[in-house]
Parts: sequence; C-alpha cells; structure tokens
Amino acid sequence: MNKDSKAQRITFVIGSMAVGGAETQMALLATELVRRGWDVSLYALEDGDLRSRFESGGVRVLLGGYDSSARGRARKIALIARAQWRLFTLLLRQRPHVVHAFLPLTNLMGAVAGKLARIRVVVTSRRALGLHQDRHPWWPWFDRMANACSTIVTVNSAAVGDDTVARDGIAREKLALIYNGLQFSVPDDIVGLRHRLREQLSLAADDIALVCVANLIPYKGHAELIEAFAKLRGDGANVTLCLVGDDRGIGASLAAQAQALGVTQWVKFLGRRSDVKTLLYAMDIGVMASHEEGFSNALLEKLASGLPVVATSVGGNPEALEGMPDCLLVESKNSGSLLDGLRRAVEQLPESAQRRDVRSRIVIDRYSVDATVSQHEKIYRLKLGG
Repeated sequence: MNKDSKAQRITFVIGSMAVGGAETQMALLATELVRRGWDVSLYALEDGDLRSRFESGGVRVLLGGYDSSARGRARKIALIARAQWRLFTLLLRQRPHVVHAFLPLTNLMGAVAGKLARIRVVVTSRRALGLHQDRHPWWPWFDRMANACSTIVTVNSAAVGDDTVARDGIAREKLALIYNGLQFSVPDDIVGLRHRLREQLSLAADDIALVCVANLIPYKGHAELIEAFAKLRGDGANVTLCLVGDDRGIGASLAAQAQALGVTQWVKFLGRRSDVKTLLYAMDIGVMASHEEGFSNALLEKLASGLPVVATSVGGNPEALEGMPDCLLVESKNSGSLLDGLRRAVEQLPESAQRRDVRSRIVIDRYSVDATVSQHEKIYRLKLGG
C-alpha cells in the first residue's frame, strides 16, 4: 500500500444498518478498505444490527435521523429532507475523495449531495433489477437523476447492468460490473457439525432438508415455494422445508397457507439466524423462489456450503449457477416449474451429495472479498486519477 492511498477518504451512504444483502456487502467493503488504509465513514439514515460490525471494523458511523416507523407521508418526507441536508453539510465539512451510495433512495441522496458538494468521485450502486420503477412512477426520474450525478454506477450482475441500460438509457461505459464477494470458511468437522445441527432441528437421518434463506417478503416467492413443497410431500418425498429469515409482515399468512395445505409439521420457520453459513451444512438442497434478484448473497452462501440449488431464473441467478453441477433454474412465480425442479433435485440427491466439494470450490474461487474490494479500489483510484 503506497503512502498516498492511506490519505484517501471515502463516505458510504445507505438507508439503514439492518441486516440485508446490500448492507452486508457494504460492511465487507467498508471494513476491508479500512484494513487497506482508507479513511472510511458511513452515513446511514437509520441505525441497525450491523452498526457494531462497522464500528469494530474501524468505520465511523453517522446517522441521518430518519425513522421508518414514523407515521404519515409528510412526516417521512420531512425526515428525509432533514437527512439530505445533514448529508450535504457533512460532505462539505469532511470533504471525502469518494462518496459511494447503495440502494435507490440513498443512491439519489448520495449522488445529489456529492454533486452539489463537488466531491471528486461519486459512485452509486444498482444491486437489483429496477422493478421498483414499476411500483412507483417517480422512481425512473429519481434513478436517472442519480445516474446523471454519478461518476460511475456499479452493478453486481450482467443482468442488472442490462436492465439498467434498458430502463434508464444510461451509457454502458458508465457502468462497472463487480460481483458480490463473501467471506467463506469450511468447518473442520463437517460431518460432526451436520449431525449436531440436525439434532437441534429435530431432523432425522433420512429427512431431506430443503432450505430457503430470505426475509419473509412477498417477492421472495415463499407462497409458491410452500405450494410446491406441499405437492412434493404429496408425492411421497420425505422432505422438510426450513425457512430462514426475518418476518417482514407475511409470516402469519405463510403459516396459515402451510396449515391449509396440511404441511405445518414439516415447515420450520427458523426466523433470523446469525449462524446461517453454519446452518447450511445441516441441509440437503437449497431453494430460491424469488420473483426478482440482483445478485444474491444467500445463493452464493448455499453454493459455498456445497448445496445443490434450485433457483428461479431471475436477475443474476443464472450467472451464479453457470457451471455448477446439479443446480437447476426454474420459472419465477410458477409453483409447477418450482415443483419440477425440486423433484429433480431430490431424485439426483445421492449423486449430487458426492459433488458437494466441487460446488463449494467453484464458488469460493469465483467470489472472494479480496477480489471484490480490489475491483472497487481500482475504480476509485482510476476516477481519482491515481
């Protein structure tokens, strides 16, 4: 690391420090940049569980004072306006060399504030397909304004890049493709770990455990998954479905669906877990039923643990599964297609279990934190002119 690089200052901008895919990626990137000698700060609109991770990694955390639980649109708009002003004045005061924002709202806020404060390099990140534009008519204009104020826009899959070009009309050369990176480690005693975890989950030796790691949000496709799972049970398959993720409002309806389909005792709602990477070693098949994705960390984690995966063919999922043995793509929003994929995965399980190490090695080689951070650093330095 040369001396000049240690003086470089970067401010990240994000909505909250709650645990999520984009937030986790930012935490990995920010803390590794600190380790490499950067002066890193984070401006988050709201607090969250990841704050201790940022701070223990040497990142200074500043809060925008937004409250997502505030009642009334006018109140929320006022809080966002205040947070925007705080961000602008913060950038004027700290004068970072780089501002890097994640996710739609804070992409707009970070890009506009960075442009007005005349920050040398303004980076925004598109982490998912732009389906949010379909839900709210003003979002296309907000995204295009963020693009216009950005020096460069990073995307985490080719699918997200193609979608951004098609929706926003942005020049492709203004995009930079950087895949997600994850920290992977393989336990020393996988067999013993698997046995202990399955005992804790009351999984018998011959139970086939399917796992979906996704917060309980409608677009994650849990409803189609439970429907397909019930039919798979009806076929006579000895399967159990483990759902890992925070309940974002649909947990009760999913539990009612499982009860109506007669599979309550085989659907385990495990909630938020801090040991997901370890928990995956107790499972047999990974599932992703999402209607939309950018480039899923949860998918990479399943592959890193060696699981065969059945995933909907959306966003970056096809890129992640390319060349992965025994992994299957199915149609989104289609429980029948998902059922067919699960049937095939169960049928080929004896052979695919033998290739667990192969899948693990492939994904660990492809997606490392070091590679992801190095690519970001290269872009920052290129745009800074050094």
